[in-house]
Amino acid sequence: MLSKFKKNCLIGLASLALISSASALEPLKERARLHDLNGYLLLPDSSYLSIDMSFDCGSQWANTALIVTSEAGAELLAASYTHLWGAAAGKMVMHTWNNKANPDDPRLPTFLIVTPPAGTNFKWQKSVAIGSKSKFSQSTINNDDIESHMPVVTASCGTRVHSNYPTIPE
Repeated sequence: MLSKFKKNCLIGLASLALISSASALEPLKERARLHDLNGYLLLPDSSYLSIDMSFDCGSQWANTALIVTSEAGAELLAASYTHLWGAAAGKMVMHTWNNKANPDDPRLPTFLIVTPPAGTNFKWQKSVAIGSKSKFSQSTINNDDIESHMPVVTASCGTRVHSNYPTIPE
């Protein structure tokens, strides 16, 4: 039989877990917050695929900063990466957009998900000279440090065949 202290600890931990998960995505004071995104993708064979993305704690989308959905968006992101982290970073963005994640994937990515490293402050107000290799001085920071500050770009929704194509409700 559990001691009273152990029971209270277990109850406290269980309560904390419930409170943490229930309040994982809390409303903001002066701004709406994206909780779920539901939509339909038009696939290359003219069928539709229903998608549901939850941005709540614990989901694979919880730390999403940007969703890029077009060639123009990929080019804008690549230009940003080029000017912040150098030409190789920009080329990496366009390579991710223009190539299948795996050679046997059924199609190219539908969108790119950009996730920044935790705690990164991008100091957007600071100007970066056009044509500079990087906002980081190569003498003070190495390539591993640059990559650890770069947001991760992940290709999404081109990696599998979906067998049940829904129809769009009218």
